[in-house]
Order: sequence, then structure tokens, then C-alpha cells
Amino acid sequence: MRLLLGSAVLLAVLGGRGQAENPPPPTPWRGAVLPSQWQRGIPPSAAIAVPQPITRDVKVEPVSLKDAIALALENNPGIAAQRLEPTRQVEGILQAQAEFDPTLAGELTYGRAETPNASVLAGSITSVVEDRSANLHLLKLFRSGTQVTLDSLNDRLDVNSSFNTLRPQYRTGLNFSLVQPLLRNFGWDFTYLVVRIAEQTADAAVYQYTANLANFVELVIEAYWNVVGARENVEVERESKGLADRTVEENESRVRVGLLPPVAVLEAQADAKSRESDLIAAENVLAVARQNLAQLVFYRPDGTFVPRTLEPNEAAAPEDLTVDVDETLATALAERPEIEASARGITVQQLNEKINGNALLPRLDVVGSYGVNGLSGVNRPFAGSVSNAYDRLTSGDFSTYSFGLQLQMPLSNALARSQYAESTIARSQAELNHRQLLSQVTLEVRQSVADLSSSRQRIDTTRVARELAEENLRNQEKRHDVGMATTKDLLDFQTRLTTARAAEVQAKIDCMIAVARWRRAQGELLQHYQIVLDRPGRRGAPWFARF
Repeated sequence: MRLLLGSAVLLAVLGGRGQAENPPPPTPWRGAVLPSQWQRGIPPSAAIAVPQPITRDVKVEPVSLKDAIALALENNPGIAAQRLEPTRQVEGILQAQAEFDPTLAGELTYGRAETPNASVLAGSITSVVEDRSANLHLLKLFRSGTQVTLDSLNDRLDVNSSFNTLRPQYRTGLNFSLVQPLLRNFGWDFTYLVVRIAEQTADAAVYQYTANLANFVELVIEAYWNVVGARENVEVERESKGLADRTVEENESRVRVGLLPPVAVLEAQADAKSRESDLIAAENVLAVARQNLAQLVFYRPDGTFVPRTLEPNEAAAPEDLTVDVDETLATALAERPEIEASARGITVQQLNEKINGNALLPRLDVVGSYGVNGLSGVNRPFAGSVSNAYDRLTSGDFSTYSFGLQLQMPLSNALARSQYAESTIARSQAELNHRQLLSQVTLEVRQSVADLSSSRQRIDTTRVARELAEENLRNQEKRHDVGMATTKDLLDFQTRLTTARAAEVQAKIDCMIAVARWRRAQGELLQHYQIVLDRPGRRGAPWFARF
């Protein structure tokens, strides 16, 4: 199995201008939730189930660095969870737009009341009132802040009182009313600011996910090279133990022929056991590094609980890079997604401050209504069936209207003042945090450049140190063979060689990791590994939110 990293496409982020877009998730049918609503409790989640016994994948999968990154992006559950966050924030836009969604309401009512009459003028001992109504209401908030209500009223009333000239009587009405703010909530786009906030929050989630993804890829790279380094360090410790074992055998041979005292064997054996201990520790470090890489990638082709072990098949080969602090910093300030996310966070706080500042104004609204009415019944003068009531309704002969101003002004307006002060502080905090982020990015860039330059130099120096240690050990072995060097001298030079080899291995690994950190610091790590973020499409504004 080999994966091309270029084909690792993450379906996680919101659509934007100039980006490929996928359709938004489908909206379920409204009645689809009814069966689950009628059930008691909730079904258990498969995610919390732990298999018994614990299943393990005992296979070992050789992988390149790009393969490891692609597998991690595809399988890691933490990244899969973060991948859903921008899509979740997109739904917040529709939630904000839903404020402009027209609402259709209606009621069908029937009432009957029988009460004793206290007056003989009613014409009967018992008063019987029967009322039936079927009403419809349509309510809509416009982006201008205008609230409109349209009512269709239909009522049938039957009262057995002798004073009623219409029995039964049919009352119809069609009423239109509006409320238009003039101060608070006034402006064509003011009520739409909550949607702007949701849009900025969704965009910030996109950039924050991109930043988290870059951090995750850096973790995978570090885990990969830590396995390589630990594996090479095991070989270094194994060779060191081999040198010590050979010294033990040579000293035993020389003790038998009387060239060395018996204490030389004990000295060599003690050093060999010490290096065996170092080898055991190095093997444990390698095992832990492999486990860390396996859990990070979480590759489970057979669905086991414990993922498959991945074995890197690349050797550390540091790139010959020339880096410049100023150039890297300029790129980072332009490319780092954290900065873009923070900038949108400031915009959100500015919009909140504007909304809360508007609440300081008194509420002054123009109100008005207009309606037409109809009536019919059995007796004159408005005799007729229910259709006659609708005819009189549409004739326009019977109408009502009203208009005026409404003023509402809290005397201290403490809630609005406190909310405005809070939003002002939140905006200042967001701006200060943005400046702190810029400072942190600058520090990361400077450190990454310094670490990369230092690690490159360490590779050269540790290589020379290892070569000199090898030459010195060869000289000491010759001197030891002719009795000019003691066993302790020989063991000391073996230890120096082991230290030099381990330092050279660590320098190469540190350089590989420093390159990844440098690319992440300047915001180009994902681009370097051809990781494409495919952006699912954002819904256009629904029709009801366009006016």
C-alpha cells in the first residue's frame, strides 16, 4: 500500500471566493426526526464501545514520510473532529439568517358557553354562546428592521340573545400592521450584522483549522523522524556494546597468556554491562517512538483497536537550505492562518460593539396598521351567508387604520451600558491578543531560523567529531595491542566514539525537525507537502434573508 500525499484532500473547510466548493450537507425532511422523538432514551453510541478482548494489529507497515502524513490526515480521529468544526460554524450563518424567516401561524378554535341569565331582557333563561374561528397570521422581519404582520381573521359567532340581529354572524378581517424603528435597530443592514458576525466566525474557523492542521502535520513529521533517530541510536548502542564485548574477549585471552592482570577483565565486563543497559534503554525509546507514531497516524486497515505499527523507510537526509530571517518573517505575516483567524476575531468584536452601542439609543418606532372587515348573518341589514362576509371584506367599504409613534426609553439603561462596556473591553482584548500573536509569530520565526542554521552547523561538526573519534580509537587499539594504553584508556575512547556517533545522529534528526518547524513557522508546511484543503460550499443567502 502506497499513498500519494498529493491526493490527500481534506474535506473540512468552508467555501470561499476562488476556491473549489462542495455542496453543503443536505437538510433532512422535517418529519424525519419524528420516529426518534417518540422513542424513549437515546441509542448507545458506537464510539464509546471498547472491544473485549482488545484487538491489535501485529503487522508492520513500511512507510515514507509522505505516506505517514497522508495516512494520519485520513485516519486520525482528532483531526477528523476538527475537520467538522468549520462546517458546524457554517450552520451558524443559517441560524443567524433564520431571524428573517417568515413565520406562518394559524389556529382553529371552538368554544361553547352556557350561563344562566340574570336579566329577563336577554330573552331566555340560559345564555348560549358558540364561537368558531379559523385565523392565519404571517409575520416577517425585514433587513431594514421593519416588522410586518398580516392577519386573516375568520369568526362565526352564535348567541341566543334576543338582542342579536345576526344569528349566526360571520366576521371576517384582513389586517396589515408594521413597526419601523427610527433609532434603535434602524438601518438597512443593521439587523443583518448578526449574520455578518456568523460569517466572520465561520471564516475564522477555517483559518484556525488550517493552523491546527499545520501543527498536526508537524507532529507527524517529528514522530516520524524520532523513530528514525531512535532506530539509528539503537544501532549506535549495539555497536558500542559490540566493542565492549570484543574488549572483554581480548582481555580474557591476554589474561590467560599472562599479558594482563585479571582486573582488566572485570573492568571490561563492567563497562560492557553498562553499555548493555544503555542498549536496553535505547530499545525502549525506539519502542515508545514507534507507538507514538502509530497512535498519531491511527492506521487500522483491519479495524483493530490498537493501530498498525509503521516503520519509516527513509533515512535522515537534511536539505541544503539557505534561510533569511526577514524574508521568512514577511512570508509568515502574510501566510500564517492564525493571523487571519485572529483578524476575523477582531472584526467580530467590532460588530458586537456596534450592535451593543446601538442599544444605548432609545426605542422610537413608527407603528401603523390597515385592515378591511366583513360581516354577514341571517337577519338584516347584513343578511347573507359567509360568502357575503367575504364580499363585503373585499369591497373595501369597511376599513380601519391607525398610525403613530411609540417611544421606549429605560431611565438608566444599565443593561445596555454594561453590555456596551463589555463589548468594548472584548474588542480591546482581541486587538491586544492579535498584537501578542504577531509577537509570538515573530519569535517562532526567529527561533526556527536560528535552530535550522544551528542544526546545519552541528551536522558538520558532529561528523568531523565522529571521524576524529574513530581515528583516535584506532590509534588507542594499536597502543593497547602493544601495551602502551590501559584497558580504561581503550574503554574511554570507545565511549567517546559512541557519544560522537549518537551526537551525529541527533544532529541529523534535529535538522530534519528544524526544517519542518521552519516551514510551519512561515506558514508553508501544508503547501510544501501538497496538502489541499477542499472547501465545502457555503449556502447562498436564502430568499427570505435578502430583503
